[in-house]
Amino acid sequence: MAAAALVALADGDASLEEGAEVGRLMRVLQMLRDHDPTNGVESYLRHVDALRKDPTGVAKVRAKVVAAAAGDAEAAALLIVICHAISESDGIVRASEIAEIRTLAHLVGVDPRAALALIVPEQSNV
Repeated sequence: MAAAALVALADGDASLEEGAEVGRLMRVLQMLRDHDPTNGVESYLRHVDALRKDPTGVAKVRAKVVAAAAGDAEAAALLIVICHAISESDGIVRASEIAEIRTLAHLVGVDPRAALALIVPEQSNV
């Protein structure tokens, strides 16, 4: 959720569509794992709020992302795919969002095009 918040705010605003996409993705993840979508959305909203109040906290949030994906290539790839979905949810993928996705992908050690190609083979533009 930290990564989703970073991407959502990369264009200067976390839209309602981006928040709704977080909820949708959490529901999908719940089908795959035993996660509570409500907790995921609340975590996302806390990160958005914290970053809005203190934009200098980006490094701390990125560190949480790295810790969450540490040593798990599949988790890192899924994180990047989720971030890409968040960036697309408001209908406009901005360069700032792509830049944040690339930064996060580098930090977690995954090629963003390869991660996206697993889900959307012909639409990976990160």
